[in-house]
Amino acid sequence: MFRLLLLALSCLESTVFMASVSISRSKPVGIVGGQCTPPGKWPWQVSLRMYSYEVNSWVHICGGSIIHPQWILTAAHCIQSQDADPAVYRVQVGEVYLYKEQELLNISRIIIHPDYNDVSKRFDLALMQLTALLVTSTNVSPVSLPKDSSTFDSTDQCWLVGWGNLLQRVPLQPPYQLHEVKIPIQDNKSCKRAYRKKSSDEHKAVAIFDDMLCAGTSGRGPCFGDSGGPLVCWKSNKWIQVGVVSKGIDCSNNLPSIFSRVQSSLAWIHQHIQ
Repeated sequence: MFRLLLLALSCLESTVFMASVSISRSKPVGIVGGQCTPPGKWPWQVSLRMYSYEVNSWVHICGGSIIHPQWILTAAHCIQSQDADPAVYRVQVGEVYLYKEQELLNISRIIIHPDYNDVSKRFDLALMQLTALLVTSTNVSPVSLPKDSSTFDSTDQCWLVGWGNLLQRVPLQPPYQLHEVKIPIQDNKSCKRAYRKKSSDEHKAVAIFDDMLCAGTSGRGPCFGDSGGPLVCWKSNKWIQVGVVSKGIDCSNNLPSIFSRVQSSLAWIHQHIQ
């Protein structure tokens, strides 16, 4: 996991793009190669928070997305455990600045994907149920989910949004504004080949399964603090969430990052949110 320190803002190497859940010294640190995004452009984007007693504040640990007026989709590795207490978490919606407004929403239920594997990061997905229905607006609105038959590739216009680091050791600075970056989807075969070409055992050991999706390129992609955030593509005149930020070797390298493929878990998602 990635730790975002309050003062030093140093980073630890890991295989997931999240802020450490050991957050007693944490402070959030956007996206590699990105730019600031205006309010209302990505109305489904949320910030997942945990409380830091050292700084007496609910601090950002991961991103997430509104997929239903009462449901948030994020990464399973952003949750402490299978039986995590929902009261430990809060969600911020409708804001592009992390700490401009501190009106946070309560969580009543957390559901980890039953096939989630903490080692391989297979099915790295979690659902969080809000205690009350959201009032949708220009700044707060669910993103569309794909159909089983939908296809996405490098020709699609896909974007990643988040509050993570700008570079490996370059945190996002106040006022902590949401960042966006356009990144290409890569087919899994090419993605596997790219990782295997690397000389280090760490790169070669990365396993990419059918429930995963690769996206990003050199200088563009997720970094520390972006875990759980949505990868969305413009298709059929609407934004569709195709992935959830899951894992990668480091930030801003010449390898694609790995996302959980939303289509692989549609039945599980719809089972709970409908």
